[in-house]
Amino acid sequence: MATSILRYGNILERKQWMMEGLLQKKSLSFWNGLIGNSADSVIYQKNDFNSNKGQNIIFDYSGNLAKAGFRGKEQAFGNAPSKLKFADSLTLEYGRYTVDNGMEFDAAAIGDIDLSTHANSRALLSDSFVRSKDQMFFDIGQGYLRGKAPSHIYSSAANIGAMTSADAMSWDLLVDLETRAKTGIGLGGTRRAPIKPFRIQGGKSVWLLVLDAWQIMDLLKDPKFQTIYQNAQVRGNGNELISHAVAQVGNLVIMEAGTAAGYSKSNLLFKQGVEAQGLRTLDENGVFSATGTAQTGKVASRGLLLGAGAFKYGMGKAPDYKFQDSQDFGVTSESALVLTMNADKTVLTAEVEDYKENKVADMDWGIVAVDTYNAALSA
Repeated sequence: MATSILRYGNILERKQWMMEGLLQKKSLSFWNGLIGNSADSVIYQKNDFNSNKGQNIIFDYSGNLAKAGFRGKEQAFGNAPSKLKFADSLTLEYGRYTVDNGMEFDAAAIGDIDLSTHANSRALLSDSFVRSKDQMFFDIGQGYLRGKAPSHIYSSAANIGAMTSADAMSWDLLVDLETRAKTGIGLGGTRRAPIKPFRIQGGKSVWLLVLDAWQIMDLLKDPKFQTIYQNAQVRGNGNELISHAVAQVGNLVIMEAGTAAGYSKSNLLFKQGVEAQGLRTLDENGVFSATGTAQTGKVASRGLLLGAGAFKYGMGKAPDYKFQDSQDFGVTSESALVLTMNADKTVLTAEVEDYKENKVADMDWGIVAVDTYNAALSA
């Protein structure tokens, strides 16, 4: 904003100022470039700034016809197939991120606010939100948020407790995984439709394989991958939206995520204390890392194979900046970022019927968890 004074009582001006602060931190997000306003993006975002807590945002999907035709004089009229429609929705939730301003400054809750004074609070709140939102998507994909386990988990072992060093991330696993993504067969869980690819710059269709540091380490130690990696397409101008790409091998864009650090008081929205956003590890007892509970026994790294429309993300009323003096005569103060939003994985509901073999409804639409043995953390 051109002026150095923000009229706190002007809601539109205050919300615009807060939105500008969030946009300034957007580039720090792991998922930057993967969010769009259609189901062709990895994260399908819809905004409805007129919606409040408890209201729904609807995500519509159309299917293709998949019925046989009619031969000769077979009765056609009255036997036409219905248009397949699928949908999903998000119920908006209300949440806040806060910061204690201490005695650094004081201002009234009415009148004018010096922007230079509040810029630091806005920057801290924006940074906290970007890291927390990043973690939301990692946690959704891995099955930590709300305890919604993945419908499809690909692993070369029956479960984490049965894993050995032979179940580590490898070149052979990548080849197998790509084939299963193309066919929808053998991804764990019931047979499903192939994972719909996502288009990067240049129009190439790819799947995103998000791995943690230990999975990347195992890949780089694999002699087969070392040979391929020398000739693999490392991120260049054509992939600049994917800022964390390690390499593009076939139709897989391999991305390295950070390691989750912090303390999650619960698995509900807004309740993750995020020191660093990234993937969590998971032990054979179902304990996730960065939750305050020690992991025991065998530990798995859980990567994510992602396609188009994997996540849904809805924003209601525009984010707002709130300021409040303390009850002790305003000696101290606190600022808050106020949000009406929600995020989840896409799980389609068939409004008419589902396909016979290439099922798309009642399962994670564009996400497959990829579990591999973590030798560094296993007991």
